[in-house]
Amino acid sequence: MMRFGTLSGARTVLLASLGSFLFAAACSSGSDSHPAAVQSQGGSSSGGSSATQGGSSSSQGGGSAAHGGSNSDAGDGAGGDAQAGAGPGSGNAGEGGAGGEQPGMIIDVPPSACSEKAAWAGAAPVNSVSTDLDERLLSVTADELDLAFLREGALYLAHRAKPSDDFADATAVTVPDGYTATAGAALSADGKTLALVASDGKSFAQITRSSRTGDFATVADPTPFAGLNARAVQTLQLYAAPVFAPDGKSFLFSARDAAPSGAAGVYESLWSGKEWNMPSNVSYLIFDGTPSARPLPNALSSDSRTLFYFDEADMQEKARFRDRPDAPLYDEVDLGGRQNAVPNAACNRIYYSSAGNVLTESD
Repeated sequence: MMRFGTLSGARTVLLASLGSFLFAAACSSGSDSHPAAVQSQGGSSSGGSSATQGGSSSSQGGGSAAHGGSNSDAGDGAGGDAQAGAGPGSGNAGEGGAGGEQPGMIIDVPPSACSEKAAWAGAAPVNSVSTDLDERLLSVTADELDLAFLREGALYLAHRAKPSDDFADATAVTVPDGYTATAGAALSADGKTLALVASDGKSFAQITRSSRTGDFATVADPTPFAGLNARAVQTLQLYAAPVFAPDGKSFLFSARDAAPSGAAGVYESLWSGKEWNMPSNVSYLIFDGTPSARPLPNALSSDSRTLFYFDEADMQEKARFRDRPDAPLYDEVDLGGRQNAVPNAACNRIYYSSAGNVLTESD
């Protein structure tokens, strides 16, 4: 049985005078229960004040992506609903700033959807997905109805009507020429969009379908990723491991320098209403890697406050937590050999790969 770390309860944020923020972690009752996923990114539950989504992000280093603040590199903010194909959003991203709170007011930040003390147990193969062949998980929708995976290196997709059902027999997905699923693939929350990486690692594109039981198009559309793809040409970075946030407002990926001595990090891009903005490096000086030992994102929790990623440096799966979607990622929890871990919306169940199987465990 794997047991998470020691942080418990909610984090409390104190607003100091003159508009500057001082964040202090305060331990509460130590409950391990999982509250309902936070619907407004970084906000409190229905009875509390909302944490802000403002602030600015750094250009390719040092800071996390700011939801509703000024973006790194270029970009024009996260405003606008996520369009079909970019992952379903939950409305416009909030404006930056403290929302008019007076200095000295206490803002309670509720526990995240994912607990740092979760005890994952009861490993079981995912029926109709895990077979005697070699399978590797790629992506699962937060509602647990669609699952993308590799079987002997080929891309497959499984669907079911409700989480308590077994998945129907998986079907093969045709990967468009010039793209691959072996570098990662990401399902949008509605299961209708699948992000892919170019075979040369220099760009992203997506394929879509009209319904969750339909076939994906066989022609890839790079349009929503135009800015990110142009950036790859300018920076000479190579991309991998795409991830859609469940709310459709952000897109994460791994980027590494082409030079053998270069760095590799996890980047987060915000949706602008027409395409993905220039990204921020959310791993800079925290868990950066090298071209041969990258941090590869697998999933973002339903409240965008927990990042799951595989660390090639020690070949272990890990999770990082933050108080708000625009805050730096802090405490690390080691998930061991649970590679490519992806949580459901409530974060009381995860799916992952191990020894050529696709498994699930509950907390």
